[in-house]
Amino acid sequence: MGCAEAFEDSNLTSVIPTEEVVQGAASKIKENALRAVFLSLGVLFGYILIRAGVSSYDVIRDMFLFKSWHMYGVLGVAVPVSFLGIQLWKKLRRKSLLGLETDWENDKLTKNHAIGGLIAGSGWALTGACPGPALAILGYGLYSGAFIVLGIFLGTYVYALFHEKFEA
Repeated sequence: MGCAEAFEDSNLTSVIPTEEVVQGAASKIKENALRAVFLSLGVLFGYILIRAGVSSYDVIRDMFLFKSWHMYGVLGVAVPVSFLGIQLWKKLRRKSLLGLETDWENDKLTKNHAIGGLIAGSGWALTGACPGPALAILGYGLYSGAFIVLGIFLGTYVYALFHEKFEA
């Protein structure tokens, strides 16, 4: 009996992964690599927000008191860049990086949108931080970031409790 026959006769062939197993492992590797990329981009974005002063309570307060136009400049750049990016994404008819379809259906505006906007704006004014840099503030080492993040999660939890009532 040669080596080839001995290999075929043994149960070692069951150790060789099937194509389905290999594809599943490759999919997991790709998914984890994308998560690492997203985490890195998030850290970079947070760093940029910190450097731009968007995380400063004084900058946010001065924006709401119309004493400083710095934040309006940041928002004035962010909105058109986001708009152009979304329009390009739509034109190219791209899927998400995880292969999911992108839904561009717009909800019809209701009073709930206005109420939610007022609540979110109030939280922004009270804490001096919008939700975007909240984790960056925490990561920067400012303890106030913990209260901001806690408030975001608490607000999300309360919304989830009353979601059905809001939709009626």
